[in-house]
Amino acid sequence: MSVGKDVMVERFTLEEAGYILYAEMRERLRERFPTVPTWRLEQIVTAEHDAITGGILQIVPSEVESGSIEMLEREREQGLNDDGEVA
Repeated sequence: MSVGKDVMVERFTLEEAGYILYAEMRERLRERFPTVPTWRLEQIVTAEHDAITGGILQIVPSEVESGSIEMLEREREQGLNDDGEVA
């Protein structure tokens, strides 16, 4: 599933959602947002995951990645620096 900046992600129930490997998702986020510290990427992914499932990060709904991308792009547009603070 490829998620572009202007693409709206269709919401699914957990039973309908696709699952992806956490490590692979984290690597894709790292490649897309290379200047964001790992701790911040994981903080956002955890927040998205908890909002959707409240579970442990082994595999995650694919929506977690698209939601994390949305949050990171929003932060970048608002001028936050890599430490999550306003520049």
